[in-house]
Amino acid sequence: WQVACMAEWRWVNVPGGFTEELVADACDYGGLGRCCIVVQTNATSSFHVTFSHSSSPSRGTGNPVLRFVVGKRKNSMTSVGLGNPYINKEPIDCTRDPEALLTDSETRSRTYWFLYDRNVATAAMGVQAPTPDLCRLLCRFQDKKGFRAEACENLRYISVSSGKKPVSVRIVRVCEPPDITITKHLFDPETWTGLPWNGASYIFTLDDVHRKLVERAQGLLAASPIAPFYGFVDREFLCLNVYRLLDPLRRAEMFPGMGSDDILWKSCHSEITHRLQGVVQSAPWTYWPLRYDRADCTAITVAPTGPGCSQVVNEWLRAVQNAAVLRNGAMRNEMLTVTFAFEVFPVQGENAVQARRDVLRQIQALLEEEWGVMEFKGPELVWWQTHTQYIPFSAYSE
Repeated sequence: WQVACMAEWRWVNVPGGFTEELVADACDYGGLGRCCIVVQTNATSSFHVTFSHSSSPSRGTGNPVLRFVVGKRKNSMTSVGLGNPYINKEPIDCTRDPEALLTDSETRSRTYWFLYDRNVATAAMGVQAPTPDLCRLLCRFQDKKGFRAEACENLRYISVSSGKKPVSVRIVRVCEPPDITITKHLFDPETWTGLPWNGASYIFTLDDVHRKLVERAQGLLAASPIAPFYGFVDREFLCLNVYRLLDPLRRAEMFPGMGSDDILWKSCHSEITHRLQGVVQSAPWTYWPLRYDRADCTAITVAPTGPGCSQVVNEWLRAVQNAAVLRNGAMRNEMLTVTFAFEVFPVQGENAVQARRDVLRQIQALLEEEWGVMEFKGPELVWWQTHTQYIPFSAYSE
């Protein structure tokens, strides 16, 4: 068992026979249970990256180490699981994404990253650099099997090991685990709460029947194995967000020639109130009958019931744009969606993706059978405080 030095271009040459070599101590970076390692290799035989409580070799000890295997089972998968070997010889999840497997030629190298962050109970791996879009496998341990989070709470040492054949791996970087959430700047994954976010839009609220139906769809996701990947919209904020007037990046559109940082939200609120007086007064006789169109695991998309309804929708949108002199921040397919959840962590991994397919089928079957037509009436002008919570426009105060 050897400890590699921490120099740049640090190569670790590991003999075959499942030999392990210690390469880092998490306490030098993110602390216990928090570390990320980036490696580069042209290996064509499997290698392992292990996060452990102990600096001793883990194979055959029964210790609940967190272990990633790249190129497992003749390079058919890359996996993550507990134990060395895995508990019951099965990983928690795996990926068959070609990018996450070994290269097929020693003339080409690949860069992989691996992390565990106990603050969000997340194990993940990916390629190139640790970002959400380059993640290829992710497991959340905030689930009913609570022992997984407990087992990884104090992971400290990181080692690289070979499979049956020797491997050479370059240690590119060891660091504190970065934020790999999709909702960065909108949602805090540690406290599981929304971050302050200002905006203004027109919404339609749901009637009681359809709100309860959306809650049932939400409940199907909440009861699924992938629930820890998602945040949920509180029932009182379920709505059709049809015309998005302002968000933190668009203040300058209201006052051309001024920088966003020079414009107070209070000024934006006052100006919108002035511009939209006429449209607000028309709310009581604004009426859209909308049918179910499609759904995914986070939102339900509705559509006009016919050409007459489509014309009414288009005329109303044109009236708002003419009055506000602000474009709609929502695309056509976005403005007719009721969002009930949002993806916080990327759903990556064979088991996670299959669970998403399963719950999506349940959600779609429920809505196809029971949505029918909802009569959306009386749009409301609201002020957003987070990306999922709003207050009446009149209740805003800076």
